[in-house]
Amino acid sequence: MSTTVQDGPPTGVGPSTQPGTPPANPSLRGPILLATDGTGKSGAAVVAAQLLARHLNVPLEVVSVLPLQLRYGVPLSGTPIYLPEVDDLRREAQTAAVLEYVANFAEGEGPPVHVRFGGIADEIGAVAQERNATLVVVGAAAHQRGNRIIGGERAVHILRASSVPALSVPPGFAALPRRVVVAVDFSPASVRAAQTALLLLAPGGTLTLLHVISPLLADAPLRDVEGRDPADAVQSMFGRLRDELRAYVAQDVTIETLIRTDDDVDGILAGAAAVDADLIAVGTHGPRLLERILVGSVASSVLHAAPQTVLAAPPPSAADAIALWLRITGTATSDAPRAWAGALDEFTRRNKGRRVAVEVDDPELGAQMVGRGALVGVTYDPHDERVEIMLGDAKSTRRHLMHSIASVESIAMTTENRTGNEALELRHGGGHTLVMAGA
Repeated sequence: MSTTVQDGPPTGVGPSTQPGTPPANPSLRGPILLATDGTGKSGAAVVAAQLLARHLNVPLEVVSVLPLQLRYGVPLSGTPIYLPEVDDLRREAQTAAVLEYVANFAEGEGPPVHVRFGGIADEIGAVAQERNATLVVVGAAAHQRGNRIIGGERAVHILRASSVPALSVPPGFAALPRRVVVAVDFSPASVRAAQTALLLLAPGGTLTLLHVISPLLADAPLRDVEGRDPADAVQSMFGRLRDELRAYVAQDVTIETLIRTDDDVDGILAGAAAVDADLIAVGTHGPRLLERILVGSVASSVLHAAPQTVLAAPPPSAADAIALWLRITGTATSDAPRAWAGALDEFTRRNKGRRVAVEVDDPELGAQMVGRGALVGVTYDPHDERVEIMLGDAKSTRRHLMHSIASVESIAMTTENRTGNEALELRHGGGHTLVMAGA
């Protein structure tokens, strides 16, 4: 079962509809990084990398990794001596081979080549992060019916070691994709996948946002926090996601939304086939140990199984992820202190000067109103591990109230879509503190 909603050029805006200079797509960073060993008959990855570099007006760079192969001279004493000139010769030979290979499929002056020694995925990931690459482009083996282990294996290994999106390109790639399907579960990683996919989309193309609902949930009487059924809640989040992407969408690009009821991977592949997609984009789930091993079961399965070009995007930074969760779903929670400073700074930016109420709910003392006033700021000091809440007069630098909270265990933010009122919850010591903006 599927439903489709189209958001075409009349309602999908481009930069011309935004006042002033439109914001840059946050996924557009540094160069396009082509990962190759300089061999193979298919130059699809080279073609894709060069097309994208020209399309985005960013440099094209190449990374190639050689295995460690220490060469030693052994003098009479028997103590091995490392000969660095051996690696220099290997580096020069590999650079020449890669440039010759790239020249067979690309035009213009040869790009810079970074030759590294070590583990392939680790070294590619390290260069991608050092160069602040927009994405890493790798070749995929030809898709084989019934074999779901071959196609995107290189990209899977790179994603395990890198926080940079990876593009797995099968043989036959010759042009920028005109129809792109983005599998979205509304997580920060899937939003980043959508942002990055927009960079790859050909002018006049169509971006389809696909959400797959498990058959086990399709008929369940589930409701979100506002009492809506799952389909209505998904459409609401689709609306927020379109709003998030709109600033980066060219005027001639069409955005569609699609809901399918199916198992995750089968639903994504079937949805891509239904719209004749040239590219599938998916998000991975993050850098935790199990997820680094599996790279997210859905993302790795799509990379292995899809015959199309596949883009896989890791989540953004922890602070950016909190902000995206809040904008797309209306709620965001974090128990990672490294993300709190940036998240609370953004809460302050959104609500500074607004009238807020601060309430503490203590297990022993019960709920107490700490105070009301104009928000001056909420900050997190990682050194003292404390959250400070400052209230006062929005037109004065004088602070009337400062409330300090130690031993914070997690923060949560909620925004009410209809009114724009926002609440911040700080959990600590069995109790919690609420900061309610607009109260």
